[in-house]
Amino acid sequence: MARPTAPRGLARQRVLDAALALFAEHGVHGSSLQMIADRVGVSKAAVYYQFRSKEEIALEVLRPSIDDMARVIRIAEVLPDMLRRREVLVSGLIEMVVRHRQLSVLFYGDPGIDQLVRDEPEFRVVTDRLQELLEGPQPCIADRIALRVFLSGVCRVAADPDMSDIGDSDLQRTLVELSARLLSPDHAGAPVS
Repeated sequence: MARPTAPRGLARQRVLDAALALFAEHGVHGSSLQMIADRVGVSKAAVYYQFRSKEEIALEVLRPSIDDMARVIRIAEVLPDMLRRREVLVSGLIEMVVRHRQLSVLFYGDPGIDQLVRDEPEFRVVTDRLQELLEGPQPCIADRIALRVFLSGVCRVAADPDMSDIGDSDLQRTLVELSARLLSPDHAGAPVS
């Protein structure tokens, strides 16, 4: 009698879940297809049956957050006011990062992920548009720096194991409040002394 097999979609998800855990522990470059296969409990060939490469796995792991970013961008783009657009983008990004806390580890400081996102045209369009909308048409040096502090800070806090005792709703509310201060129009364009 043949052994029952899992549907292909379930097998793909198991590979993605294992990869996410390994990428969070070791980074993309520090994780191998063999490690992913071992974590799932299958052969490396079984992983290759689902995905062509580790990079394809990493892109699929990132896809839910990129799709979320694209959705937030579409909402923000219809707003006529730049400040309102930024508010929607900031709160949407924070909500996404908090919802995908484990995934935010990948966005914070893994050069492999940075390169994959830059090299994947579909993802690059989303990240470039996000930056354009957040910076506005003529960002000054202080605005550009504040935006980078916001983006890296939100991901870093969400990924920080020392913050795991903070519930999602408290983390999200506090990040929105702090981001509003950091990206405040009162400070926009203010010279840095």
